[in-house]
Amino acid sequence: MTTGHDARGAQSGIIAFPLSGRTNLIRRCAVELEAVHGEAAVTYWRTACRNLADDLVTLGCDENDIHHQVMDFQTEVQLEMMRRYSERLEAGADADPEEGHRART
Repeated sequence: MTTGHDARGAQSGIIAFPLSGRTNLIRRCAVELEAVHGEAAVTYWRTACRNLADDLVTLGCDENDIHHQVMDFQTEVQLEMMRRYSERLEAGADADPEEGHRART
């Protein structure tokens, strides 16, 4: 196996960047989390993170890489949710994605 350095400077095997090709997953999770609430949101979020971790195991990532990739995924989903919220505010729309109408004054 070829050895290289990852972004953290640690020596490791072949490096996979699974999040780089998962923009649709990030966006889909952000949309879904805007639509569900309470226990359903928690369950959805845990399942999405667990599925990503399982995919990374299949790719041969070690536990440390999996931890960092899942944390990066969580951050990217949060950033996508903030971006979507900001776009709705800039458009003058109600910030609640379930309402989808302009704010009343």
